[in-house]
Amino acid sequence: MSAIETQVAALAEGVTRPGTFYRVERWKHLRAEMLPLLVRHWREIALNHADVPLDIDEAKYSELDEAGGLHIVTARRNGLLIGYHVTLVSSHLHYRSTLHGITDVYWIAPECRHGVTAMRMFQAVERELKRLGVRKLFTGVKLHLDQGPLFERLGYKPVERLYAKLI
Repeated sequence: MSAIETQVAALAEGVTRPGTFYRVERWKHLRAEMLPLLVRHWREIALNHADVPLDIDEAKYSELDEAGGLHIVTARRNGLLIGYHVTLVSSHLHYRSTLHGITDVYWIAPECRHGVTAMRMFQAVERELKRLGVRKLFTGVKLHLDQGPLFERLGYKPVERLYAKLI
């Protein structure tokens, strides 16, 4: 059984047990545990796998982590990492005096997507970013896996549509 299959089995076993916890964690402590989930995440939601392969810039993540520009909230159940929200935190080129959060990536393991897990994770993200002084948080949704209703329920407003093209 691969490491990913072992983790999926452990998560599935704990699905009905109470106790999902959300907390801020550092990339340098999460890296090894998070990388297999990032692969699962990419396989599930990314488009154009053949043209845009997963190639995580671990050095950049480490650099941002050390500089205080990377903010990660994790979701753990029975001690196992089941989800994450990664935010890039900085001033904005147009709004220097206002700290912004730009969501890099968020994901919850499919076997743990029930109840209010996602909502609670985003509430924890907002609470922690607000504590840091972030005033505006941007997050996106994939049109083919639209999470817009969740964000609207949390009070987010759609503000623009992002387009992409392979060139």
